[in-house]
Amino acid sequence: MSVLRVWFQRFCNLFCKERLDRELDAELASHLEMHIEDNLRAGLTPEEARRVAFIKLGGLEQTKESHRRSRGIPLLEGLLQDLRFALRMLSKSRVFTVIAVVALALGIGFSTTIFSIFYNGVLHPFPYRDAERLTVISVFDTQKGSDEFRSMFHLDEVAAFRKQNHSFEDIVAYTGQNLVYSRSNFSEPVHACVVTPNAMDFWGVPPLLGRGLVEDDSHPGAGTVALLSYRYWKSTFHGDKAVLGTTMMLNGQAHTIIGVMPRRFLLYGADLYLPIAWNRPEPSITEAINDDAPMYFFATAILKRNLTARTADADIQVIAQPLAALHRRDYPEHFQMFTRPMNEVIVAGFKKTLLLLIAAVILLLLISASNVASLLLTHHSARAKEIALRAALGASSGRLIRQLLVESLALGFAGCFAGCLLAYLALTAVRLTPGVEVPGEADMSLNLPALFFAIAVSLLTTVLFGLSPTLFAVKKDLRTNLQGSGVNANASQGGARVRSGLVVGQVALSVLLLVFAGLMMRSFLTMTHFDLGFPTKGIFVSFVHFPPLQYESAESKRQFFDQVLPRIAALPGVTFAAEAMAMPLEGSWGSRDVTIPGKPHDQHWTTAFEACSEGYFQTLGLQLISGRLLSHADIASARRVAVVNRTLAKSYFANEDPIGRQIKFNELDELPQAPHDAYFEIVGVVSDFRNWGIQEPTLPQAFIPYTFSGIGDRTILARTTVNPSLLVNNIRQILAQAGPNTLMVNPRSLDGYLQEKVYSRPKFRLISFGACAAIGLGLALIGLFGVMSYSVVLRTQEFGVRMALGAQPGNILMLVLRKGVLLVGSGLLFGLLVSFLSVRVLQSQLWGVSAFDAGAFVLAPLALLTAALLACYLPARRATRVDPMVALRYE
Repeated sequence: MSVLRVWFQRFCNLFCKERLDRELDAELASHLEMHIEDNLRAGLTPEEARRVAFIKLGGLEQTKESHRRSRGIPLLEGLLQDLRFALRMLSKSRVFTVIAVVALALGIGFSTTIFSIFYNGVLHPFPYRDAERLTVISVFDTQKGSDEFRSMFHLDEVAAFRKQNHSFEDIVAYTGQNLVYSRSNFSEPVHACVVTPNAMDFWGVPPLLGRGLVEDDSHPGAGTVALLSYRYWKSTFHGDKAVLGTTMMLNGQAHTIIGVMPRRFLLYGADLYLPIAWNRPEPSITEAINDDAPMYFFATAILKRNLTARTADADIQVIAQPLAALHRRDYPEHFQMFTRPMNEVIVAGFKKTLLLLIAAVILLLLISASNVASLLLTHHSARAKEIALRAALGASSGRLIRQLLVESLALGFAGCFAGCLLAYLALTAVRLTPGVEVPGEADMSLNLPALFFAIAVSLLTTVLFGLSPTLFAVKKDLRTNLQGSGVNANASQGGARVRSGLVVGQVALSVLLLVFAGLMMRSFLTMTHFDLGFPTKGIFVSFVHFPPLQYESAESKRQFFDQVLPRIAALPGVTFAAEAMAMPLEGSWGSRDVTIPGKPHDQHWTTAFEACSEGYFQTLGLQLISGRLLSHADIASARRVAVVNRTLAKSYFANEDPIGRQIKFNELDELPQAPHDAYFEIVGVVSDFRNWGIQEPTLPQAFIPYTFSGIGDRTILARTTVNPSLLVNNIRQILAQAGPNTLMVNPRSLDGYLQEKVYSRPKFRLISFGACAAIGLGLALIGLFGVMSYSVVLRTQEFGVRMALGAQPGNILMLVLRKGVLLVGSGLLFGLLVSFLSVRVLQSQLWGVSAFDAGAFVLAPLALLTAALLACYLPARRATRVDPMVALRYE
C-alpha cells in the first residue's frame, strides 16, 4: 500500500507543479543561505563562501531537475508536454486540423451509428431475463425447403410443449387481440396482448407501477384485470399514477388497471396486457373471427444452458407428433419443428441489410482514415525542417515519433468527440425512421458499448494510419532538410508514391460505394415505379371494426354498407366507394384448392378470393376484359357469381373461355356462416394487379359478393380526387351514424401504406448507402485535391522554369491534369474490378434489378470522374498562374 500511496502522490503532484516549484525554490534558497553562513563562520570570504555553497549543493538547476523527476511521473509529464505542443501546432494549422477532424468524424460517426443499431437492435435488443436464450418455436414444411409453415399454435399445443419438454426452462404463450375501449361517449381501438399466467416470471421484468399479472388473475371467477404498457399509459392517461385501481371498459367488460410496465417492455407492441388461463375452452372459428377471440398463440421458450437448438428441435418434434393428429389442418404432411433465437426471427431480413451497411461503413472508415493519413503525410512534409532541427539538437527518433503520434491521437480524439455527436444525432433520426426494423424494446441510444466502440475505432485508425506518415517524416535525411531553402527540398519520390497510393485507394473504395448506392437507387426506383395493375394515387383505405355480437349476419352487414357506401361516394372529391374483406396489395383470403368441373388436377390450386361490393373494380381502376362485373343485384341477393382475374383465367382455363364456367372454393366448406358445397358461376374477367404483395407474383383470384357471409371485419375503399386524409373525419361520422360503436381503424391513403410498409426498408437502404457513398466521394475528392495542390506547390519552381523557357499555360494545365487523370483512372479501374467481384452480395437486397446492372456500373464511375476532374482542375489552373520571376527567385 505504501508503494501505491507513493505513486498516487506522484500523480497528484502533476496538478500542483507551480506550488511545488515555489516550495522547492524556497527550500533550496534556505539551504543555500545556511551553507553560506556555515562557510562564513569557517572564515571564508563572502564570494568564496557562496561559491563553495553552490558546489556543495551540486548546482541549483541540476538539483531542481533531479527533485522534479523523483516527485513526478516523467513519462506522463512528457506526454502532457507533447499534448500541449500538439495542440499548439494543430491550432496553427487550422485548415488541416478542421479537414482531418471532419474526415475522422464522418467515418467514426457513421460507423458508430451502424454499430449501435446492430449491437443494440440485433444482438442485444431485449431487456428480458435470459434474453440471449429466448427461442421461438415454429413448424416447417420439409417439402417446401426453408419456408416457414407457421409459428403460432393452439393453446393446448403450447401447454403440451411446456409440460412434456426436456430442453427448456419454461415456455410462454402470447398473442394479439383487438379490443374497443369505451369511455364517456367515445370509443377507440386498443391493441392488447393476451399472455399466459407465467408471463411475468418468464420475461423477468417487474412492473414500473403496481403489480404484474399472477396465476390467480386467470382463474375462473377472478376479476378481469389489465396491465398497461408505458407508452399507452403516457399517451392515454398522461402518466397519471392515480390510474391504478380504476377500470377500463374493454369490449363492454370492466377491467381493473393493476399496473404499468416499464418503458422498454413492449411485448408484441401492445397497449395493454391481459391474462388467459392455460386450460381455457377453445373458441370456435366464428368466435375467433367475429369477436376476435384469441385462437393461435406464439410460443417462446428459454433454452436450458449448455443445450443446442438442434437438441430442442428433436425434443419438440417428439411432442408434436401426436398433436399433428389432433390438428391435421395445422401441420403439413411432412413437417419439422424448429427453434430459433428470438432476435434472429424478428430482425432476420433487416440483419442482412445491416451487415451490408457495416461493410459499407468499413469502406467509408478506410477512406476517412487514408484521407487523414494523406493529410498527415503532407503536414509532416511541410514541417520537415522543424523535425530535422529537433533531431539535430538531440531529439531521438523515438521522441520524435512519440510527439507526432500524440498529434495524431489528438486529432483522433477530436474526431471521436465530433463523431459521437454525429452518431447521437444520427441515432435520434434513426429512432424516427420507419425502415429501421428492430424490436421496439431496443435501446437505440449512444450507450457505453457504442462509446467504447467509437474510442476503439479512433485509436485504431489514428495509430495505424498515423504511424506510417510519422515514420516516413522521421526517417528523412537531416542534411537535405536543413540545407533546403523551400518546400521543393522536402519533396521525395517515396512521399509522392505514398500519397498517390492513398488517393488511388480512396477513389477505388469510392467507386465501390457509388456502385452499391447506384444499385440501391435503381432498385428503389424500379420498385416505386412498378406497375401494380392499377393507379394507387388517391385511394382511401380503412378497416372497419364491428362491436362484438353485432353485425354478425350477412344481412346486417349488407344493410350497414347500403347506408355507408352511397354516403361516402357522395362526399365532395369522392368518385367511387367500395367494401372488401382485405386491403388491396396486402393479400386477401385464400383457398388452398378449388374445384372446377371438368378440370381435374393432382396438386393444390391455391387461389385468392375477395368478397367485395359492386364498386370495387371501379374504385381500384381494374379493367374489364370480358363478360361483366358484379352488379348491385348480385350483391343484394348474394348470388353465387364470381369475377376472376386474367391469371386465373389463363392458369385454369388455358385457351378456353371461362365465362359461364363453375368454380368452387373448397375453403368455404370449412368456414361457419359460409355456403358449403357452393359453386360460383364465372361472369367476368378483369385485369391483374399485385394481389399478394408487391414483391410476390400475382395469384389466381376471384371476386365474389361480400354478402355470401357476415363473418369478420371489413375494409372501406374510396377513389378520390382530393387528399384522402381530408376524408377521415367525414367517413368516421358516417360510420358512427350508421352503426354506433363501429370503429374506423388505421385510416390512410394507399400510397401512405406503400410508403410505410413496402417502400420504407428500400428507402432506408437507399439513404444509408447513398450517404456513405456521398461522404466517401467527398473525402476522396478532398484527398485528390490535397495531393494535387501539394504537388503544384512542390513543382512551383519547375513550372516557373518551364514558363520562362516558353511553355504556354495550356501546356502546364495538361501536365498537371495528366497526373490527376492517371490517379483517378487507376482508382476507377481498380474500383470497378472490386465492384464486379463483390456486388453479388447485394442481390438479396435488390428488387427488379440485377447486381450487375449496367446503369450503376456506368453512372457511378462517370459521376466520380466528373467530380474528380473538377478537383484536379482547380490546382492545375493555379499552376498556370505561376509568376516565373517569383518562382525562380529562390533558385
